Amino acid sequence: MKVKDIMIKDVVSVDPNDTFFEIVELFSEKKISGAPVAVGDKPKGMISESDIMKFISSRDLVTMIDKGSKEIKDKAGLEAHKFMTKKLIYVKPSDELRDVIKLMNQKDINRVPVVEKGKLKGIITRADVVSVISEYLSEHPILRKRKFETDKPQLETNIDLLLKLVKEKGSVKFSEATKKFNVSEDKIEEWGKILEEYKLVRLHYPPIGIPLLKILKEKHGKKK
Repeated sequence: MKVKDIMIKDVVSVDPNDTFFEIVELFSEKKISGAPVAVGDKPKGMISESDIMKFISSRDLVTMIDKGSKEIKDKAGLEAHKFMTKKLIYVKPSDELRDVIKLMNQKDINRVPVVEKGKLKGIITRADVVSVISEYLSEHPILRKRKFETDKPQLETNIDLLLKLVKEKGSVKFSEATKKFNVSEDKIEEWGKILEEYKLVRLHYPPIGIPLLKILKEKHGKKK
């Protein structure tokens, strides 16, 4: 399978002159955790939630709020090209999906832009890869036969195990999950967003402290 078969073609991108405030608003509105920085269709870098968190910590934010609006305004007005990741890691539409998975694991990244002849053509994320693998496995004849025979899923992924952990404890800190699965917090967040999309857990980001995953409790037969 090729990158072009599963990449997202309608890419949400950021202009190098977009401000920190505009980018945070965009990520929140589009429910995304990263985007290429581009001038037209020419990619210049990447910005992810990790870049945002490196740029401004929770403690910095509290300090700025305490000190007043001027310092907040200075930070919020900083342009993308000042804090984006400039070293662009990308793939081509003709690349094999297995090579993209290997690249994501080696570089510990959650998304890569798809570039051809210097032009931005799309983007591919871990969520896209997981979705394709899940779709493929559900149609695999051996796995379908096993499912039919036992009526139970035979493949347990790390995402399944993370959900089990959250169900057992009610809530799990990102830091606890990273130790449990030996992966980065970015990966835990990516898995959490997949579970959140299916209304199984909720990601909680306290103003001060460590982000965590919370189980969605049922009330009167409905999840809340």
